[in-house]
Amino acid sequence: MNINIQKFRLWLSDNEVKYTQLVNLSDFSYFKSGGKAEIILFPTNQKQLAECVRMLNQYEILFKVVGETTNLIFLDDVNYGCLISTSKISFLQYDEKTEQIVSDCGTMLPKLSRCALSHSITGFEGLEGIPGSVGAAVFMNAGAYGDDIKKTLVSVDVILPDGSIKKYKSDELELSYRNSVFRTKKKNEIISRCYFKGKLGDLESIYNKMSLFHNKRHKYQEWMYPNLGSLFSGSVYRSLAKKDLFFRLISSSYYLIYYKWKLFRREAPDNRIWLNDIAVKRFGITYRVQPFSNKDMNTLINNGHHTDEILDYIDQLQKLVGDKIPIENEIVHRF
Repeated sequence: MNINIQKFRLWLSDNEVKYTQLVNLSDFSYFKSGGKAEIILFPTNQKQLAECVRMLNQYEILFKVVGETTNLIFLDDVNYGCLISTSKISFLQYDEKTEQIVSDCGTMLPKLSRCALSHSITGFEGLEGIPGSVGAAVFMNAGAYGDDIKKTLVSVDVILPDGSIKKYKSDELELSYRNSVFRTKKKNEIISRCYFKGKLGDLESIYNKMSLFHNKRHKYQEWMYPNLGSLFSGSVYRSLAKKDLFFRLISSSYYLIYYKWKLFRREAPDNRIWLNDIAVKRFGITYRVQPFSNKDMNTLINNGHHTDEILDYIDQLQKLVGDKIPIENEIVHRF
């Protein structure tokens, strides 16, 4: 065993940092995939997180910080080293003096959204159903239904490799569609606390929007199988339609008949099985067990798949859609 790892484990015990060893990531991760993690740390506040980062860098131990892992594909044949989970770092408070919502990186987005609701603050409604953490949401400027992190984020505290804290204003983070300086790796720092400020709105109106989005998410997004939401940051169907006139006609007709005009039923269908089958045959997509949701080809599901099958499907789709729409899910390679 590496002497530095032994020393680090002693430090964890001496400083009462909770951790687990030899974790099956297929049990731990949201997508239910991955080999083992040698150790997962569970700091409970900013200070502990900063100290863990400082000591890991001091001992030259490679690590990765994760939230709820709702956007991560851990690989089945890979055993990972050290992970830091932010799931227990969840301070959340409305500061009346600054009129800001202060949230630690591990707070779940639905809690942030409901905190805003309780103070009649608008701009957070679309975040209500996203099953991720605040830190991860800032990392990729997450959003849904017209609301994204960029709209309300004021500033963030980040942890530097030496464990010190630095503050950035939101306009320094290059927040764009599903991207930031953290995701592009322009800054090798860890988001620890975030500050938000929205506009005051009507409580009932905010609640009604959240309720509508909650129901839409349940109907149109996968909930039966482990999944990571959208694979690509954009419509796969639209990208495929640009490549093939026949599929463009079929997909356009499908949208108009079933979703816009709703000719044959009062409600739009909650799946696209018929359109998916046409796309698979038209573009020669192959698989052993279907790796995507019936609701959307852009949503990966884990139905007992090996991650090699998932990667093969991602590769096939990426070759078809090109680089017009970037991948939103992150494949976690060995580090």
